[in-house]
Amino acid sequence: MEYILKLLTVFLIASVKYFWATPYSFGMKLNEWETIFFMEAGGILGFLFFYYFFGFLFKELKLLWPIVYHFTPVLFKVRFEMWRKRRKIQLLNAKKFTKRNKLIVRMRKRYGMWGLVVLSPIILSIPVGALLGNKYFRHDHHFIPYMLLSIVIWGVVSVAFFSTFMNH
Repeated sequence: MEYILKLLTVFLIASVKYFWATPYSFGMKLNEWETIFFMEAGGILGFLFFYYFFGFLFKELKLLWPIVYHFTPVLFKVRFEMWRKRRKIQLLNAKKFTKRNKLIVRMRKRYGMWGLVVLSPIILSIPVGALLGNKYFRHDHHFIPYMLLSIVIWGVVSVAFFSTFMNH
């Protein structure tokens, strides 16, 4: 039972924060093959789950918002409307092209889908990569296969790296 829990935790960690699954797995004294298999499975299934979950949220939230708003208590509606008014004033008075906005636009134009595919598994995280991929690249039919390939490659590289440098 303890062994199954170790494998399950590696799977779950890999589905959320992919980079930390390898050192955690080696810390739990799992071998390379167990680490690769459960890390890859967790990363791939985690990405697919979050990608389609965020797609569902983006689509359904627009449809469900009027229903949710209708059943919301009056106190929350009043506070929400006050927040919306303050937010609208802030947005009208805000600078349109801040340094941060320019940096995001520059990064998206320069690196685009490939930057997201390469950096998501190790630097960002699987859920953040799935969210951004669904938001910006859902119409590109190559995004999902490239992301899955990136997860597989980063898994093999991280297991090779950590098995070389950790006393396993």
